[in-house]
Formats: sequence, C-alpha cells, structure tokens
Amino acid sequence: MRGARIRARLRAQLRSERIGLALALLACLAPGAAIMVMIVVLVAQVSLASGHFWTLLVRPRVLPVEPSDRDADRPLVFSVHVATCDEPPALVIATLESLDAQIDPPDFEVIVMDNNTADPAVWHPVRDWCQGHGRFRFLHEDRVEGAKAGALNIAFAATNPKATHVVVVDADYQLTPDFLALAAGALRRHRADFVQFPQAYRSAEPAAGVVLELSDYFTRHARFADAADAMLLTGTLSVIDRRALAAADGWSAATLTEDAALGLRLRALGYHGRLDSRVGGHGLLPLDFAALERQRYRWAAGNLASLGDIAQLPSRTAAHVFAQLTAWTNLALPAAACLAGGWAHLTYAGETAGVHSARLLVELATVCLCLIIVSAVIPLAACISRAGVLAVVAASATRVALVPSAARGTIDGLFGTAGAFQRTPKSPTQARDCLPFHLAALALLGATILAYPAGVPLARFGAVLLIAPAVSFLFTARHLANYRAALAS
Repeated sequence: MRGARIRARLRAQLRSERIGLALALLACLAPGAAIMVMIVVLVAQVSLASGHFWTLLVRPRVLPVEPSDRDADRPLVFSVHVATCDEPPALVIATLESLDAQIDPPDFEVIVMDNNTADPAVWHPVRDWCQGHGRFRFLHEDRVEGAKAGALNIAFAATNPKATHVVVVDADYQLTPDFLALAAGALRRHRADFVQFPQAYRSAEPAAGVVLELSDYFTRHARFADAADAMLLTGTLSVIDRRALAAADGWSAATLTEDAALGLRLRALGYHGRLDSRVGGHGLLPLDFAALERQRYRWAAGNLASLGDIAQLPSRTAAHVFAQLTAWTNLALPAAACLAGGWAHLTYAGETAGVHSARLLVELATVCLCLIIVSAVIPLAACISRAGVLAVVAASATRVALVPSAARGTIDGLFGTAGAFQRTPKSPTQARDCLPFHLAALALLGATILAYPAGVPLARFGAVLLIAPAVSFLFTARHLANYRAALAS
C-alpha cells in the first residue's frame, strides 16, 4: 500500500517533467520542428509578461465609494469557518483565541472543521477548548474528500441558518481584535457580495524578502483588479454573502485553488467583490523552501485550471481576471527543454543540416528565459522606495528560485495533469533545507552548457539563467531558516 502511494506521488511529480523531456528530445532530434513550438511558447510568454507590466505601468482607476443601502435592515451575522488538518493544536487554539477576543463584532459563530487528522492527540485539545467557549463549535470527520474545499463545504452545511455571511480564516491566522468589525464595515461601505482582505505574516522580519514577494500579488494584481471591479478570492480572510456562496454551490473540490474558482463562479453569477487593503490578521509563512514550492505550484496549476470559466465574463472583467489567474505562471519548462535539446544537437550531431536550426532554437529559448526572469523581477524593483534595496534583492531571489516550480505548475495546469492538493505543514520540526533535485539538475545542465557553449555565444547567458534558481534557493532557504528561528525564540 505504501509503495503504491509512493509510486503514485512519483508519477504526479513527473507529469510536467515528462513533457519537458519529450520536448528536449524533439529539439535534439528535429530542431527545426522544435523551433515552431518555441515560437508559440515565446509568443505566449510575451502575453504573460505583458500582464505583469500592465499592472505595473497602468495606474488603476479608483472606484468611487458610495453609501450602501444593501440589506440595510438586515443585521449582519457571521459564521466563521476554520478548516484544519493535522495542525499543531497550540497553533489552532491561538487562532481561536484571537476570534474570541474580537472587539465590537457583529453577532457571530465559529465552526472549526477538523478533517482527516488521524491522531486524536492532535485534535482533542482543540475540541476541548471549543467545548469551553459557547460560540465555538467543533466538528471532526475522517475520510473527507476534496481537502480544504471538502472541509469548508461540511462547515457550510452546518452553518447557523441565521448567518448572513461566511468568513473563512486559515488555521494559522491570528486576527486583529477589530477584524470582524472591519469586515462588517467593509461590507456596508463597499456594497459588495464578498470582501477579500490581504494576507500578512507575523514575526516575518527575518524573511522580509519572502513576504515582499508574496505581497506583490495584493500590491499590484489585486488592487488593479479591485479598481476594475474584477476582484477574486484568495482563500483566507474572505467574507462571503451566504446566499452568493449557496448560489455558487459552495466550494469546488475539482481544483487546487478552490478560492479562485469560487471567485470566478461568483463573478459569472453576477456577484461583485472588493479588496479591503487593511490588515485583518497575520499568518505563518511556509516554513521551508519545499513548502514554498508546493504553494507556488498549487497556485500556478490550480489557477490555470480555472481559466476556462473566464469566457462567461465581460471582456474587460475577463482581462483583469486573466491577469490575476496568471500572476504566478511562466513557460520556463518548454524554454529550458528547447535550450537543452538544441545545445545537445549542436554538441553531438556535428555539422548536419540541422545546425542552423539548433542554433536559432538555443537563441530563442534563451530570449524566452530572459523574458521570464525580467518580467518576474522588474515589478519587485518598483518597491525599492518603500521596502528598501535589500528586501527587493531578497524578494527577487525568492521569485527566481520559484520559477521552476511555477513552470511545472503551469504545464500541469494547462494539460490538466496537476496532482492532488497538498497542505502546507505548520510545524518547524517538519521543515527541511535541502536543495531540490530539479534545481540541482538545472544548475548542472547550466554549468555544462557554460563550459561547452557549442559555438553559440548566447548559450552562455542561457546557462546562467538555468543556474540562477539554485543560487537563489540558497538565499531564500537561509531567510526561511532565520524565520523559523525567530518563531522559536
């Protein structure tokens, strides 16, 4: 049984790599045919890069805020849903205590939905804490399918019939004392069917670059979409009208990013959402680079799997939604495969008819990789004035290190081959600082091309780009190690 699970996991990890190997083989044996593929990839990457620069260069139009009379006579009642799975009990209880300490909130309940936690010693302390606090209800179920989406659907089914809105809070988020009051005011002020608050992180000074890289989504993409009335959901600190959530049939377990999928369905049904930029709580960063990679892969693959629903939206809204859903995607995998295959042809095939095609293929692939890195890093450079040079450099290193995992997620999302949802561990004892195999393999390939460029000067530059993620990993892993130390102190 365990061997079968390991083989299934290995197959899931190799889906995108198999596509890359096949493309590298094509580039090696038939570089002329691979050029056609590379041109398509380059054009698509230019489109993705234009989205990054669009949100950076165009000043968003701020929507006027009007007094709201939506359901003015309906008192707000919140049902706060906290989904947990094998989380450290002290971590979850700290989140619940921050909910219990809310100041001047509307009427609310809290449903803690623990799913698939096998060890009773993990979930019993949370259950016992809830039993001592009247507005808190604890549910535990095994064999829940659909990961977080499945757990949230169970909580939704158990919601107080009087509740007007569902509030989603991740198990590691400690809320500000006024969060629920802020949420109530935001609903009234924005006249929205759902409101999304930004994600923020506690004790994060040692990993300021990682935080800056993650917050770039809210700084650019989310604010830009909000100004165009095209805001989606991002999974935690989300406040959703109960009627809208019911009309959308709850959370979808068919995608890795149930939050973005729900936001799209709400948009297609005519519901509107807003971003409220005030910080309502602080969660934990991924504790090691492997967790950060899994998160980035999930965002890239899951969001791309939802792209088909864009066709239901008006064209202007669809453009802003597309920019949000592709914020993490890139086509570095086919570009790297074409670079490797073209270089191999030049190195081992000798003076054949395909030499000129292989040389052009290497050059196009290098240009594509350069475009990916530049379009990923330049938006962060715009933050120097408020974040400082060191933070921007660290954020850029984090983003470059995550390019390969986002590239894998992009391909798996496009081909519908993404694996199952994987939770992000919240225990420092589970953290590891090992160089991922795929980064080491890329660095080895890059070093080989750097030493033997096969007569293509631009190949050396492409080789440096292949090595860059492994070098950037070293900086990011050190910052995350410092972050774990700060949490432990």
